[in-house]
Amino acid sequence: MKRSYEKLLKSYLATFPCVALIGVRQCGKTTLLETLPEGWKHFDLERRADLALASRDPDMFLRLNPRQVAIDEVQVMPELFPALRVAIDEHRLERGRFVITGSSSPEWNSPNLAHQKT
Repeated sequence: MKRSYEKLLKSYLATFPCVALIGVRQCGKTTLLETLPEGWKHFDLERRADLALASRDPDMFLRLNPRQVAIDEVQVMPELFPALRVAIDEHRLERGRFVITGSSSPEWNSPNLAHQKT
């Protein structure tokens, strides 16, 4: 089962600029991130240092980390979504740049997140 998720993630990364892994807490999202190849940067927004780094200036954070970036627990920082959208739009054809994870929460389904304007 684990290998099939790894294979699916690899396939999505070859197709899309950003892949979102969404699910209930403790279902294996972070474990799946750990299977990403060497060279990927990992940020966990539940760690104070990572949250402070990303929240200081979300646009700059993504400019300094433009590819092969895994951001865990992204629901902690909804203001990252508009910056992520801009970063993706600026290099629309580049695949496999970001993987984000988040626990299922009402915020993910909020019209405010689904229809952010930049």
